[in-house]
Amino acid sequence: MTAFHALLVPLVLLFLCATAQAEPYKGFPRGHALVTATELKSMLDGPGSKPIVLAAVRRASWLLGHIPGALHASHRAYTGQAGVAVSRERFQEFARGLGIDRDSTIVVYDEAYAAARLWWLFRLYGKSDVRMLDGGLTAWKEAGHDVERGRGRSAPKTGNFVATPAVAGWTANMADVAQGRSHPGTRVWDARDAREWNGSVRVGGLPAGRIAWARYIGWRAFRRVDQGRPSEFRTAAEVDALLRQAGFEPGHDHIFYCHSGVRAATPLFTLYLMGFPVERLHLYDGSWMEWSRRVGAD
Repeated sequence: MTAFHALLVPLVLLFLCATAQAEPYKGFPRGHALVTATELKSMLDGPGSKPIVLAAVRRASWLLGHIPGALHASHRAYTGQAGVAVSRERFQEFARGLGIDRDSTIVVYDEAYAAARLWWLFRLYGKSDVRMLDGGLTAWKEAGHDVERGRGRSAPKTGNFVATPAVAGWTANMADVAQGRSHPGTRVWDARDAREWNGSVRVGGLPAGRIAWARYIGWRAFRRVDQGRPSEFRTAAEVDALLRQAGFEPGHDHIFYCHSGVRAATPLFTLYLMGFPVERLHLYDGSWMEWSRRVGAD
């Protein structure tokens, strides 16, 4: 019996460890789209090809501190006029300038919400091997890892990434949003801050207001903003409770908008984590910047 137990205990421990490792990160069905600071450090220090780490942060934040070896992904470099996505050709040039190849693994991080937008753009143009650092630079420093300061480095080479034509349905246009007014299977969601939703503030000189038939689901609800950790996502259990209360259904088409299509990428990304059908997730790139200027806007 002693020998039996001696053999049984390691087997049980091995099973429990394997089960724990099989659990998706934070309970998300697509938790692989997030990476922890510890995982990222192992990826950077381990053998083989290294991921390309992109910091989707303001320049001032970049200069004050960033992950060693990371590259600065300036918002202006991948954003066109009126805040919309740049063309396929311009995005390809942007990505190649960062040394990104066809087979590169990319990890993006932010200080609020910009990384989700960059993740969305990579997928828009055919690059699926993109993950987000959960917790951003704060999580990296809390894990005891060093940071660099200053301008940092440039990409060591030009990449060979080839952007595909924009994935159909990954964006929504004005006609799609208008359809949400009467189509029972389409939901339009406003991801701005509450004061923009209720019209008590104006942003960028645009009229105050909202799309009349939109529902409200602010981007902050999906991240731990209330705990001072805007780069960290809530757990799947917390998100599930939020979605149920708001009336989300996987079988509906969900169109997200904000001021310029940046914050709206956070709820879209979170629904992706939750396993919602990708073909049901749409970002209205023009967002309020476009809609508020239309003739007879509602």
